Amino acid sequence: MIQIVCRLTVSTVALCIRFLGMYSFSWYVFVSLKSALPMANAPNASHSPKDSSRDWGEGLRVLAATTWVQALCSAAMLLVPTLAPQVAAAFGVPTGLVGLQISLLYGVAMLTSLQSAVVARRLGGCRTSQLAMLLVLAGCGMVLMGSPVALLATTLLLGVAYGLTNPAAAQLLSRFTPADRRNLVYSIKQTGVPLGGILAGLLAPPLAAAWNWQAAFMAVGGATMATVLALQWRRSRWDSDRDSSARMHGFGSLEVLRRRVSMRWLGFTGFCLSAAQLSLISFAVAFMVEELLITLVTAGIIISLMHVAGVSGRIGWGLLADRLGGSLPVLYGLSALMAVVFLVISLVGAALPTWLAVVLLVIAGTTAIGWNGVYLGEVARRSLQRDVGDATAAVLVLTYMGVLVGPALFSLVVWLTDSYAAGFMLPAVAASLAIICLHNCRRASQEVETAAFR
Repeated sequence: MIQIVCRLTVSTVALCIRFLGMYSFSWYVFVSLKSALPMANAPNASHSPKDSSRDWGEGLRVLAATTWVQALCSAAMLLVPTLAPQVAAAFGVPTGLVGLQISLLYGVAMLTSLQSAVVARRLGGCRTSQLAMLLVLAGCGMVLMGSPVALLATTLLLGVAYGLTNPAAAQLLSRFTPADRRNLVYSIKQTGVPLGGILAGLLAPPLAAAWNWQAAFMAVGGATMATVLALQWRRSRWDSDRDSSARMHGFGSLEVLRRRVSMRWLGFTGFCLSAAQLSLISFAVAFMVEELLITLVTAGIIISLMHVAGVSGRIGWGLLADRLGGSLPVLYGLSALMAVVFLVISLVGAALPTWLAVVLLVIAGTTAIGWNGVYLGEVARRSLQRDVGDATAAVLVLTYMGVLVGPALFSLVVWLTDSYAAGFMLPAVAASLAIICLHNCRRASQEVETAAFR
């Protein structure tokens, strides 16, 4: 019992540390949203104070709901990796095989994204979010059966759920939050991803220690059921724009990439940045422990700082993008800074002093983990309100592909060179390619605007 209490205490302290950076922005975020959200749905400035207050509250409710749905889905995804030794032993499979679950899950999410926007348009963003939560609930229940086939079914269900969440959230956020705070709103919503990781890390090990590994899945399942019921309260309001005539077709949302060259290049940008992001997250600890000879405990602290920087960066870059009136300058800067940091890590390698490794990895966390919200904000900015879900789903297909390809290529480089430092040349190249993709995206947009003007 003493060990359990100690673990809970340590986990709570870790949670506070990770959220410290994010909540350093909290007051500014509150003031920014309060000044902006009253105009979320207003066609003009004639709203009464009562109407403005109602719209402001509705926008915050949508933002809170979509962030929480994202967090729960992310937490469910990470339960198996977090409890890998216990789950592997229970299912009678090697621990390394359990690690492949995340890759398969993202692959399913990528395929789901092809049609997820149609589902969100037909059912509505709120109902689609409820569907995602029910799929998570089914996945958490399925894994309790304790067979490898059940684990596979859980992975498929969670992958479909994850593929539904972002297009559904984009459809809701585009309607109920203001355009001039879009980047901040999407950045806050994307903090649901690291929040889910924190929830999994905070809750799963203590629950497994106190009872068994199944308790963690039951806890997440219970939370998803409560979320489904809570969302029902606002469903009629939030899903008033649903289109029952929407139908699945061909390659689904990829049609957006075929029609619009600028969105295609933005999708390639997501591919490059996600490859860099997952390379960092997957191999930073191994690099520090095996090549920099840093202890595992110290490496864990540095990783925590890296994630704090990432969460803080998501909100900070969103604020900056809204101040600048666009996301592209911020994405340019983040990509360039990423490329430089990863290049330095790759070239200096094992000669890096610990203090410089901390600085570089925190900067890498701020940039490589902090770009997602600003990126999705740019996707929304380039889309009509009715097309936001399709555009989001389309670029996420390529983004999820980067998640799959990046770590695989990094592993190949490490295997060929026997050096993690050499592997970090891959995210440096990926970030550099992202700059080229952003340039082509901007140029394609300018060509369209010039043609329209003529």
